[in-house]
Amino acid sequence: MELIRAFSVPFGAARDLRRYFGRAVRRFQDRARLALPTENALLGDLGGRFGTFEEFLSAAGRDRDRLPVGDLARPYAAAFLGERYPERRSRILARADSICAHRFDLLGSGPKDLGPRLSWHADFKSGRVWDSRAHFEDLRSGLEDDFGEGADVKVPWELSRFQHLPVLGQALWLSGDRRYYEEFRAQVLDWISENRPGRGVNWTCTMDVAIRAVNWVWAYAFFRPEILADRPFASAFLRSLFVHGRFVAANLENGGPVTSNHYFADLVGLLFLGVLFRGAPEADVWKGMAVTEIAREGERQTYSDGVDFEASTSYHRLMTEMALFSLLVLERSGFRLPALRQRVRGMVEYTAHYIKPDGLAPQVGDNDDGRLQILGEHDADRRDHRHLLAVAACVFDDDALFVLSGERWEEAFWLFGEECARRLERCSAAPRVTVTGRHFAASGSVVLRHEDLYAFVDAGSVGLEGLGAHAHNDTLSVEIQACGRDLVVDPGTGCYTPDLDLRDRFRSTAFHNTVRVDGEEINPIPRTPFALPGVDRPRVARFESRAGFDLVDALHHGYTRLEDPVVHRRIVLLNKRTRRFLIEDRLEGRARHRIEWFFHLAPPFRPVDSGAAPKAQFRAGEVEFEIEPVILPEGTRSFLEEGLYSAGYGRVERAPVVRYDWTGKLPVVGRFALKARRQDGVRAAETS
Repeated sequence: MELIRAFSVPFGAARDLRRYFGRAVRRFQDRARLALPTENALLGDLGGRFGTFEEFLSAAGRDRDRLPVGDLARPYAAAFLGERYPERRSRILARADSICAHRFDLLGSGPKDLGPRLSWHADFKSGRVWDSRAHFEDLRSGLEDDFGEGADVKVPWELSRFQHLPVLGQALWLSGDRRYYEEFRAQVLDWISENRPGRGVNWTCTMDVAIRAVNWVWAYAFFRPEILADRPFASAFLRSLFVHGRFVAANLENGGPVTSNHYFADLVGLLFLGVLFRGAPEADVWKGMAVTEIAREGERQTYSDGVDFEASTSYHRLMTEMALFSLLVLERSGFRLPALRQRVRGMVEYTAHYIKPDGLAPQVGDNDDGRLQILGEHDADRRDHRHLLAVAACVFDDDALFVLSGERWEEAFWLFGEECARRLERCSAAPRVTVTGRHFAASGSVVLRHEDLYAFVDAGSVGLEGLGAHAHNDTLSVEIQACGRDLVVDPGTGCYTPDLDLRDRFRSTAFHNTVRVDGEEINPIPRTPFALPGVDRPRVARFESRAGFDLVDALHHGYTRLEDPVVHRRIVLLNKRTRRFLIEDRLEGRARHRIEWFFHLAPPFRPVDSGAAPKAQFRAGEVEFEIEPVILPEGTRSFLEEGLYSAGYGRVERAPVVRYDWTGKLPVVGRFALKARRQDGVRAAETS
């Protein structure tokens, strides 16, 4: 018995030992499975259908249907853009030259020269460098140690997504200059040598591995003749792509309580690689799984009204992009998935409605500027989602969507070529398309609009089945635009993990155009940066869109958890005849409470006078804007304060905030008039 006790191990220690040896076994298996295969090994992995690597390369050169592109030819692309849109050609070449000079603007960094050799493992903004030799699981488990310390792992991830490669390919097509191929080749070979499979920070997030694979496939589509004529590079490039597929398949992000955009991106990567390596037993498994799961996740991760379930317009754009391009690849590969097609159509309809009259999207929830790929207008404002409408117009044969896309048709051109060019010519003289107000009932998103007047009202849940990973405390918050200018805006996101205090400020109730009670959050914010459990239970009680007005009446119960429960009810009315909005808040309760109203103004606006009482007056360019409290309880104080605004991830600037503050016994009603007009008198708008 004593001998048994001497060799016994406490339960906790035994568990740790099991985990240690389990990781050791997995890493030994990874070393074999994820090692870059030899050419002969890859031929075996391809099912033995090719006797030599040259035969495989020959087949890869013939089968255009392995790639996600249409029939666009280099001479046509060069002539079309060079002769009809020379400014676009010049912009593409200038962007490609910046890439060759290693000048990048990533996640709010501004243009930065990264030196003669790119540092793939560094956050160049903070100087943090991750160990390129460390196993990805060790790095992944230690990422939280960097939270709040200024380092941002998204920076090396973003660079290693290689979303800049299509620009180099386009530049080669437009100019014939081989140096763009040489730059692509040099970057990929350097990345492969510095990022052994499963080692380093660029393997820690499967989603980013999948997105990198998608962009490498796009690079292959643009550079295919050059790659296939460059046997040593073709060998390294295609073998690495195959390993990317193996890694994604072995590390799918579907182990949590609910799947999200990460898992969907994994599937898109497997779809692209499964089509590229079609016929290889492993690749056919990837493709088969992707087909089944993309259809299933398309239903699971969106509401029945087509809105992504993560409570974020930025993530809706990402999901729509991934679902739309997956649908395109699937249909070009002979698959017909009517349910997925219908759901993607709904996602596009939502996008068309929430895009503001100036072409930008409201910043609801998190915005990390995430994209799957960027085939057109690489330097465009990431809040501009109209490229989705142009692509969808070609997928669904809908000219109205193409008209709504405005000038953002480049992505569609590289996908559809002459078909897009014909649509562009046909739609150039098409009448203006009117987008009306709409309530997306399943998600709680509400759009009020008429001509250049626009409001977005968020009456939806925190999303992600109550987890709220990318949600903000923006319940019943509004964004308002008039006269071509943002007036009242959602301040955005700022950042994720480099500054946790800043992260929580941008998620807070006070950073949104809504009402705060007793200084409390609508939904309590936990310290973890990717959770906002919902307790608010929002509901739209009434929505109407008629010839003369749009109206929404909504409420939430986030403050019913207080000792004296409080219900917030908000009505927003757009009178289309008088061109006015009305915002009215009712706070129902029985006891004494502190009530605060917040209005975050777009950064260009500056105060006209010195104070906010009784009216707050502002000017930006030719537009004057006024907030007037029509009904407020006696004793309300008004303040003009300095807030923050983030137009994109990593970008923060100062902006004015108008706050009204009152303490007293409930119930209480507050009503505000917001008026905007052009000084030149050409167009006037009033929101009241």
